[in-house]
Amino acid sequence: MKKIFAVLAGAALMLTATDAFAQISVGAGWINSTERATYKDNTPEKANLNGFYAGGQFNIPIVGGLSVAPGLYASMLFGKETASGLVSTETKYSELAINVPVNVAYTFTVGDFKVFGYAGPIFQYGLMSKSVGKLSVPGLSTGDITTDLYTGKISDKDGNSVNGDPSRAPFNVYIGGGAGIQAGNFQVILGYDHSLTNITKVADTKLSRSEIKIGVGYAF
Repeated sequence: MKKIFAVLAGAALMLTATDAFAQISVGAGWINSTERATYKDNTPEKANLNGFYAGGQFNIPIVGGLSVAPGLYASMLFGKETASGLVSTETKYSELAINVPVNVAYTFTVGDFKVFGYAGPIFQYGLMSKSVGKLSVPGLSTGDITTDLYTGKISDKDGNSVNGDPSRAPFNVYIGGGAGIQAGNFQVILGYDHSLTNITKVADTKLSRSEIKIGVGYAF
């Protein structure tokens, strides 16, 4: 993990030196993510996740209003599923990831405002993906069972663990785009991303993700 951060930090420093006129912006916002799983028998299943992101980017001018905008941000997603019956279950999901977008952007001026659009790939690497589940039957509850979805390790609240099979792949690639408006130094941004890779390691299963992002930013 230290090597990953070192590489990203080095890339950021090189980008800073690339163009003295590059504009830096930072921002944060809300993410709504929809996961769609399709199994061997073509049975679809959908899950909804919510979370937030925070980070920054360099906007490096090319010509006119055209620019390239590499960035770096962290994202955190949360989800919850419950099932009731003779046997009741509750599962909470959480994910932490680093994301490197490489967008092409175009900006034009409308009165006192700047309007911009962007599109490009986003390279994502998951640092943590886990589920915490609880199973209950009348008069009995298992307590929290934590599963590391990247390694397959399953642990209980007492620290006992067994090794299982990983069900998630930490690397993902999105294609995304969006638009925003800037007044002075402040920005409001709306974006949409869709994954290009299968992010599950479960056999005969495909798992994709689409995201809507709404955020605010500040350009220096």
